Amino acid sequence: MVTKAIDRIMTAEDISQQDLVISKLIRQDIEKYRSLFPHVSAAIQLSTGSTDGRHPAKGDTINYIYTNTEHKKPLCRIAALEIPYQDADNSKSKTLNYDKEKYREMILDAAETVLGTFGFERTMYGDPKKRKGKWWQELIHEREKDIQTIYLPPPCDW
Repeated sequence: MVTKAIDRIMTAEDISQQDLVISKLIRQDIEKYRSLFPHVSAAIQLSTGSTDGRHPAKGDTINYIYTNTEHKKPLCRIAALEIPYQDADNSKSKTLNYDKEKYREMILDAAETVLGTFGFERTMYGDPKKRKGKWWQELIHEREKDIQTIYLPPPCDW
């Protein structure tokens, strides 16, 4: 199933724009975000391209597609969508411009999360292993080791 999904993404075979849409909720006013997360970039795109004066606000759902996650400018990494587009005849769009590697990575992340306990490893697909935790988990682990070193007495040689 993972292989089939990756093949579809990489070959753009039978993929519609709707299959690629990421939807996220804006949890605060756009001005309050300190980082340009993809959904925030999409909200900014929608507000600057709005001709009717509407702007995304707290509580709105933002739809976007990853187009080039390696781009230097965060606003150019995604394409915001007001309403997911389909061709007039309701068929699959043939000229999609999306970041195939990003979608491949997202499939592998999801598969590793769900199937990891059953032995799934992303290395089967040529991807190096990702770190086993978040940076803050690693920091907590290091701090715990430091605390044990400082506060625990050395073992006795009886």
